[in-house]
Amino acid sequence: MLTTVVKLSERNQMVLPKAAREALGVKPGGRVMVIVEGQDVRLLPEPESWSDYIYGLGKSMWEDLGGGENFLREERAAWQESTD
Repeated sequence: MLTTVVKLSERNQMVLPKAAREALGVKPGGRVMVIVEGQDVRLLPEPESWSDYIYGLGKSMWEDLGGGENFLREERAAWQESTD
């Protein structure tokens, strides 16, 4: 594990240390995702495909609702009731 301190410029910019750039696999002009959770900050390389990155993100929510097909069936039934 590498621990280093970086200094912010007057414009609140910093240089990402070489070891961090290499670990993230980012090149000049590359993009880094910044995730802030409370006082914890994580840096991740920007995903090449956002759809692949978020795939399955709401899986537990759909399972709690009885699955996508069940949820859709219930929604369609509610729509049908409101038009009758």
